Amino acid sequence: MEEVRKIYDKAFKEKAVQLSYERTNVSELAREVEITSPQLHTDRKSSRNLEKEVFLGKEI
Repeated sequence: MEEVRKIYDKAFKEKAVQLSYERTNVSELAREVEITSPQLHTDRKSSRNLEKEVFLGKEI
């Protein structure tokens, strides 16, 4: 069985990162928005490191 990868748009990622800074439990937030905790941490790191291009990768 082939694994289907989900692709999230920039607005979704920005909102998830914003919410992650407002919450104390990032893992719980990741479950709520149905992404993995490591992906949320990666997006947080990307948003801190890049000023103009917040997220690299595919966008729908």
